[in-house]
Amino acid sequence: MRTELSHRKPLVAWLLQAMLMIAVCLPTGSIFGLNVKIPAFALFAIALAMYVASRSSKWITADEFIFLALFTAGLAFWGLVAIFRGQSETSQVFLQLKDIASTVILAWLCLFFLRRHLMRPEDVIKPVVYGIVALAVMKIALITITLALKINPIQLLGNIFGDDALVGGSIAFGLSRIEFSSDILGSFVLFALLCPSVSGLRFRRVTIAFFSLAVIASGLLAFARYIWFLEAFAIFAATIIEGRFKLLVLAALAMICVGYFYYEELQPVFEARFFSDQVSDSDLIRMEQSKALVTAIEARPLIGKGLGAHVNAVIRNSEDQYSYELQWLSLTMQFGFAGIVAILLMIAASARDLLASHHPAKLWLLALFVLWLLSGWTNPHLTSSFAGATFGMFMALFFKLRYLPASGQEANQLV
Repeated sequence: MRTELSHRKPLVAWLLQAMLMIAVCLPTGSIFGLNVKIPAFALFAIALAMYVASRSSKWITADEFIFLALFTAGLAFWGLVAIFRGQSETSQVFLQLKDIASTVILAWLCLFFLRRHLMRPEDVIKPVVYGIVALAVMKIALITITLALKINPIQLLGNIFGDDALVGGSIAFGLSRIEFSSDILGSFVLFALLCPSVSGLRFRRVTIAFFSLAVIASGLLAFARYIWFLEAFAIFAATIIEGRFKLLVLAALAMICVGYFYYEELQPVFEARFFSDQVSDSDLIRMEQSKALVTAIEARPLIGKGLGAHVNAVIRNSEDQYSYELQWLSLTMQFGFAGIVAILLMIAASARDLLASHHPAKLWLLALFVLWLLSGWTNPHLTSSFAGATFGMFMALFFKLRYLPASGQEANQLV
């Protein structure tokens, strides 16, 4: 199947790329109190409506219409469940509705543009890469400047992006922990950069090295165990797929040498991340959440408590009361097992290009996608505009992989 653009990329495709970049590089969608996402989405929606209205060949198909209708009806149903049962405030219903809708619609738009050849898979992946790299470079630059000027970087970033933009704290060597919600995307960006045979990204080696180091440094500063694991797995998977076994061995030797010669310097860092009281408290909070959420699920197992619902015994966010670190449990509490089945079916449908692929990298990409889904057991990553960009990026990778030739040489490299 031909995936190249048959004509110049239309303006509406450029606007979608801009939306993808904004979704990942602006943690709250606002900068200095000015919301950027809303006007960007409004401009894109107008441009898309005008483009589709003038080209009947680009109209949505019957299957796409049915999906959008069922998705809208589902959100309306679970919103009404919450309101009529009195399980959540109307404002919370609309806040979670916005999060879920932005996730699904942004990912669906990426596939919509790919299937109509308005964009190539690389056109979806690149803005996500640029957005994450821009966020990483900004984080590193601000930490460097604030260290020199002895300014609190967390307070400065809070003033720029808002107080809820990040998780912060002290780590070691006078550095501060800065974790943005979209930092988890860095792992998948690393995979795309280091595995051009799958992603189709073609950068100069110097550019790849700079981008990769910036993303890795940003991930280290996020000081999150799951992000560290994901980045290590993404690098490992990419080097295996590309057949760069010497690079993998050299990287492992370098890590061993650094750990051996700088053990005393690095020991406080690892103890703070894996064995400190803060870690124990964090794990204890998740255990308390688990008990409270499971009790709520048992009370309403079929259709849940509805959109925006929370558990009174445990509220983790005063503004987004429905948001919990154990997101899969909270979604089950809100949507019940019927809703979870519907969510899993949507996720399976999003991976249909991957399932239809015969490329030898299929299992590695599937593993990376599963690890992304499992992040919902660590933090509420899976419903937001940046989550929509993440799903869109994966769907672009699946789309490209489906039509890549599974050559014998590539297959041999992966065995």
